[in-house]
Amino acid sequence: MQIHVVKKGDSLWKLSQFYRLPWQELATVNRITEKDILTVGQTLLIPTPFTYTVQLGDTLQGIANKIGVNLVQLQQANPGVTDMTLTAGVQLNVPQRKKRSIVTNVFAEPVPKARENFKAAAKGLSYITLFSYEVNEKGELKPLDDTEFLSEIKNENVRPIMAITNIKDGEFSEEVGTAILTNEDITNKVIEDSIKIMKQKGYQGISVDFEFLGKKNKEAYNQFLKTLTDKMHKEGFIVMTAVAPKISATQIGEWYESHDYKAHGEIVDYVILMTYEWGYSGGPPLAVSPIPSVKKVLDYAVREIDRKKILMGINLYGYDWTLPYKPGGKFAKALNPVQATQLAGKRQAAIQYSKKDEAPYFSYWDKDKKEHIVWFEDLRSMKAKFDIVDQYGFAGVSFWNLSFAYPVFWNYLIDRYDIK
Repeated sequence: MQIHVVKKGDSLWKLSQFYRLPWQELATVNRITEKDILTVGQTLLIPTPFTYTVQLGDTLQGIANKIGVNLVQLQQANPGVTDMTLTAGVQLNVPQRKKRSIVTNVFAEPVPKARENFKAAAKGLSYITLFSYEVNEKGELKPLDDTEFLSEIKNENVRPIMAITNIKDGEFSEEVGTAILTNEDITNKVIEDSIKIMKQKGYQGISVDFEFLGKKNKEAYNQFLKTLTDKMHKEGFIVMTAVAPKISATQIGEWYESHDYKAHGEIVDYVILMTYEWGYSGGPPLAVSPIPSVKKVLDYAVREIDRKKILMGINLYGYDWTLPYKPGGKFAKALNPVQATQLAGKRQAAIQYSKKDEAPYFSYWDKDKKEHIVWFEDLRSMKAKFDIVDQYGFAGVSFWNLSFAYPVFWNYLIDRYDIK
């Protein structure tokens, strides 16, 4: 498949003629309904596995990048074709490419929206981590209403992972984390009760997401993970952790200081890098995962963690900020890529793309004459992230979270990779 960026004047009918495909197939693959309006800058997935239709301004290197092959392979499949002979509308042969095999995980709360989105996502998932069993100061796990969702997951070839967190009253709690990590009896209770639940409900592993632990809990957290991992491995379970996006071992801040990349990489099976939230609901308008910032985290991570244990975090959401941004003011509204694209269409706003950040965005005015800016994700930004995953040779990716619908994306994912 290839990615098409909608231009002024495009329609499903015109695109069907250009790519020599039924317009109904384009609509089905991209989940386009009669109510949807094609928006300038919108990305569409074009199911043309054996040929590529040359577009105005294309180069051989650019085409090779688009379809995921190198320049030599493309030239070998199309003898005699050069940049000088490229003409819009000409069909090029697409060489067969060997798919890379990766591990994928998605976080999901057991709510109706996530369960509905799972139907489209299942074919692209190795694991699904149900979020979350909240642990209190006494080591007690708050029950999660996950039984029906687990039943649905078991009908697919996806392994469920149980997430435990130090969340209290909707926020990560250093106090709760300290109580769990510094008391041997409480540590053992958390681990033993987790194993009981996992066996009872059919979980295949555990994901530890203890955040905002401050700086004093680093060694205690490392020891907790050693104890937990030893016991989980004896029971045949895998262990994952989610870590803050650090760029050095000495980074200051209550989110960062207790997350020891080197220790996590040595202890657990997979380390999920939370490489998102530079642009966040309470902050100034930014791309949620700007590539230059993401790469700084990755460059540090590979010095500390085996690449085959790293799952790069990818967001399935964006934000709509009201301008001008004021610290402490109205929080930005979270929205999925489908909602963002529909909003751009409704407001007749052309979607722009930042090559620096590798992220789409657009501006519009609301009915109260207030300006907004929206940063979100599309197929281009997802491709850019996967190019990086391949470049660094990571085990795979982890998505946050399945409450945000992006059905066409899962088609792109399984076209690009073999999912372990």
